[in-house]
Amino acid sequence: MRFSVFISVLRSLGPVVIGISLGFTLSLLSVSWTEEGCPLEGKEGEDVASGHDGLLKGARKPNSISTGNDVESEEDFEPRIVPYKQVQQSAPKKVFRAKYISTELGMRERLFAGVLTSKNTINTLGVAVNRTISHHLDTVVFFTGSRNRKVPHGMFVVSHGDERLIWNMFQTIRYVLDHYINEYDWFYFVQDDAYTEADRIRELVEHLSMDRELYMGSPEEFIGGEMEGKYCYGGFGYLLSRSLLLRLQIFLENCRNDILSSRPDEWLGRCIIDYTSNNCVSEYEGLEYHHYELGKNSDPSKEQNKKFKRALTVHPVSDPEQMYRLHRYFSEIELQKTYNEIAKLQVSRLPRVTNHL
Repeated sequence: MRFSVFISVLRSLGPVVIGISLGFTLSLLSVSWTEEGCPLEGKEGEDVASGHDGLLKGARKPNSISTGNDVESEEDFEPRIVPYKQVQQSAPKKVFRAKYISTELGMRERLFAGVLTSKNTINTLGVAVNRTISHHLDTVVFFTGSRNRKVPHGMFVVSHGDERLIWNMFQTIRYVLDHYINEYDWFYFVQDDAYTEADRIRELVEHLSMDRELYMGSPEEFIGGEMEGKYCYGGFGYLLSRSLLLRLQIFLENCRNDILSSRPDEWLGRCIIDYTSNNCVSEYEGLEYHHYELGKNSDPSKEQNKKFKRALTVHPVSDPEQMYRLHRYFSEIELQKTYNEIAKLQVSRLPRVTNHL
């Protein structure tokens, strides 16, 4: 009876006892494996070194395999702190946008007009020139050597600060190259004692190719006849193409230092001929630069010369009153031409109207 009671108790407690015994056995085996797997060279009998924080440095899992290379790599390993550096974001580049869409697309105006004036004539002939051409051309700039404190109303004046004629011509060409060369295809220069029929000048350049190196005006031989070629006489004005000015740009300083002349138009002509081999011409591809020399005290209303009626420029003009009379005369010619074109259109439409009726 007692034996049966013992057997029943053993059956109920047996698994618990076996489990506890097995747990102690495995824990003892685990400790022995750890101590055997972490020997330190040259430090027998000593405890395994601990880190700065007192944690076990050499301990490993019971099921891991210890090798010599692993031990060396663990001993040589040193933690490295990588400092955090905030990435500096570069400022975004500003995208240049042109003020005008024509500039952004590389489109240029056709004609720039530069008027050569002086302190003695800017308030008389200069004002008269401005009133007769500024409403017909895109840009009109007056160039002078003097520095006037008071600039006439409605005029854009560039003062070079020196009355020397050659110096003013040099500074004028350089100013145009610095400020206007990328905006215009053609450059027209004229003195303030010449009348310009602005609409005819503009019509002329509209039929000229912008890619040609062209020096166009009234051809004249150099004084003395020693130099070959012809320059454009400044009194009647002259046209310079953008291509020609760009080619001349790198030689401009050489012209200032090497060429001696008493007239600015001759100086410029020699510069163009010497460094670009372009002579002044009055005709190009069937297009002519018409000009007319006006007699002293002439009355424009009484001029009957055909050259006068088709002129682009008239020179010399003695005073503002004569300038305004010339402007009136040529305006009446252009107005009459417009009336004639209207009459032709009306006549050409008349048969169609009759047939329709």
